[in-house]
Amino acid sequence: MLKLTSLAVAASLLIAAPAFAEERTVTPTLTATAEGSFEVTPDIVTVTLGVVSNGKTAAEALEANSTDMNAAIAAIKGAGVAEKDIGTSGFNISPIYARQPDNQPDEPAKVIGYQVSNQVTVTIRDLKGSGAILDKVVAAGANQVNGISFDVSNAQVSADAALKDAIANAKRKAELMAEAAGVKLVRIVSVNTDGGARPVFAAYDGAMLRAAKAPTPIMAGSRDVTAVATIVFEIAAK
Repeated sequence: MLKLTSLAVAASLLIAAPAFAEERTVTPTLTATAEGSFEVTPDIVTVTLGVVSNGKTAAEALEANSTDMNAAIAAIKGAGVAEKDIGTSGFNISPIYARQPDNQPDEPAKVIGYQVSNQVTVTIRDLKGSGAILDKVVAAGANQVNGISFDVSNAQVSADAALKDAIANAKRKAELMAEAAGVKLVRIVSVNTDGGARPVFAAYDGAMLRAAKAPTPIMAGSRDVTAVATIVFEIAAK
C-alpha cells in the first residue's frame, strides 16, 4: 500500500510540473512614440523643357525642331549645367489633320502637316540662378515647359537629423509619462523607427513660366523631413 501511495504522489508532481514551468515573471514596460522633424530648403531644381515645331512635311518640322532644340541645349550648357544633368525625356512626330467638315463625317481625314515634339529633363544645381537659366533657354527657342520640381542634395543628412529628433522626443515623452505614473525608467527594451521620409516640394506648372525682362522668380520654399520613433522601456516602482 505504501508503494502505491508513493507512486501516486510522484505522478501528481509530474502532472503539476508543467504548470509551474509555465509561470513566468512579466516585466512591466512603458511605450512612448514621438515624431521628429528637420527643416530643409531645396537646392536642386528639375525642369522638363521642350520644343514643339510644325511643318508641311515631317522633314521640315524635324529640321525646325532640331535647330531650336540644339540652340536651347547650347543655352543650357552655356549656363553651366553639366551634360550628365541633361537627358532626353520625350520625342514624337505626329501628323496634323485638317478639321473634318460636319457634312462629310465619313471622309478620310486629310494630313495638312506634321508636328515634332522634343523634350529634355534638366537638373539645375543652382537654385538661385535657375530663373535666369530658364529665361535664356526660352529665349533660345524652347517653347514648352511641363513643370518644375525641387529636391535636396543632402537628403540623408536631413533624414538622420529628423530621426535623432524623433528618438530624443520619444525619450523625453517617456520620462514625462514615467514621472506622471510614479515609476522609474530602468532600461530601453527596444527601439523602432520609421523615419527619414523625403520631403515633397510643390511643383510649378509650365504656364507659370513666362519670358520677362526680370529673371523668372523660382521659389521653392522649405519643408520638414519627418520621422517617427517608438521606444519601449522597462520600468520599476520608485
